[in-house]
Amino acid sequence: MSGKLLVLVGLFFSTTALAVPTQNEDVASLINQRLSYMKDVAGYKANNHLAIEDLSQEAKVLSSTALEAEKLGLDGESVKFFIQAQMDVAKAIQYRYRADWLSISEKGWQPKSLEQVRKKISALNTNILADVSTKLAMDYRFTDKTAFMKKLDQTHLKDSDKERLWNSLRQITLKKLKRQHDVSVHGTPAAKLDG
Repeated sequence: MSGKLLVLVGLFFSTTALAVPTQNEDVASLINQRLSYMKDVAGYKANNHLAIEDLSQEAKVLSSTALEAEKLGLDGESVKFFIQAQMDVAKAIQYRYRADWLSISEKGWQPKSLEQVRKKISALNTNILADVSTKLAMDYRFTDKTAFMKKLDQTHLKDSDKERLWNSLRQITLKKLKRQHDVSVHGTPAAKLDG
């Protein structure tokens, strides 16, 4: 009997330990999907003689994403570091593809249209923020860096890029709720005035 109990306890702890990294996988998988479109972005821009860096587009993305983050219950300012990190890593990947193509052209491949890719990236941004918001609202903290780093697997993605994404992800916080009418004129909580 005690042997069976020991086996059951062992199974419980082993499956619990295996379940922890999966909490990172959703966010990391979504980020990885977002980064998977950078080859298309780089190719489209190369074919159309467009610069990789588009500061007006970045400003639009940063602004709209911060507003969206607020609607999802996140602090918009804390999200900006993460969004900027994603854009900077995306540009680095694009530059690396373009550098490769200077010496070896890509045969038999055509990039998707930039408009189509931007719609997909925008949807992924929303999904990433929603997932982060849900996890933070459940008091989840991103602590499994190893699982996160392993999940990010794209051509031209460097360990330093992954580090930046990880560090900026961990800076995201929930929006602080404003206290409404719970403080008296003298700064004493209203609940204490009743007694």
